[in-house]
Parts: sequence; structure tokens; C-alpha cells
Amino acid sequence: MKQPFMILPSTDKESEEIHQRLREYNRQFAGVRKDYSYHIVDQGKMVAGIVARSTFDTLEVEFLFVDEQYRGKGLGSYLLVHVESLAARDGLRRVLLSTYSYQAPEFYRARGYTQLCAITPCFGEHSEFFFEKKLSSGSED
Repeated sequence: MKQPFMILPSTDKESEEIHQRLREYNRQFAGVRKDYSYHIVDQGKMVAGIVARSTFDTLEVEFLFVDEQYRGKGLGSYLLVHVESLAARDGLRRVLLSTYSYQAPEFYRARGYTQLCAITPCFGEHSEFFFEKKLSSGSED
């Protein structure tokens, strides 16, 4: 039986369209998501960045990256604290993120994140860790 549809590999542009269309669909349930994405530039070169957005009362960190030559200089912490403070100011209550065992689970633990769960192993010998951090808006509930 012949399939009525073709499945094709997606380009970066098509993948972005898929993301955009899903965001548009989700908007009816989660409302407008605010972007909390920022980056740091040194001598005209992007050396660190965070991609994060709000959903309901939660900040979801998708990516936090620091160029290898700039690691250990506090740039990741600087970006994370920056978006956490903006999110708290905007009334968000928590941050959710995931990281892999070869990335930065200890980085997040050292910054007050609580591990919610882990998939061990997730792929190969590597594990994936899911973290949460409660945000303080300055007023107690």
C-alpha cells in the first residue's frame, strides 16, 4: 500500500518552523512566553549565552553555553543569575532545566538547584539530570 504522504529530512529552517508552529499552538494553553535569552560578547565574539523562556510561572532554560576558553571565569553564573533575577522580578516562581553528566550537573547543584530526577544511563554511559530552583520574588507566600 502506497503512503499518501512523504517524510523528508528537515533543514535548520524547517526545524525552526516546526518549533515556531508548536509555540503558536501552545500559546493558547500557556499564554505568551517571554524570552529570557542573553549572550556575552568579548572583542566582537560571542563567548557565552543562555536560551530561556517563560511558561506559566516557570523559567525554562534550554541551553547555557560558555566557550571553552572562557570557562571558569564566572560567565555561566553571571548569565544564570541575570535571568533568574529578571524572572523573579517578573513573578516567575521556579527555574527548570536539564543537563548531562558530561556537561554541568555540579555547576547547577553549587548554585542552589535541586535535582528532581536522573535518567541513568540516558545514552551510552551518560546520564541526564533534571533540576529545579525556586525563585524568590522578595515577598514570602
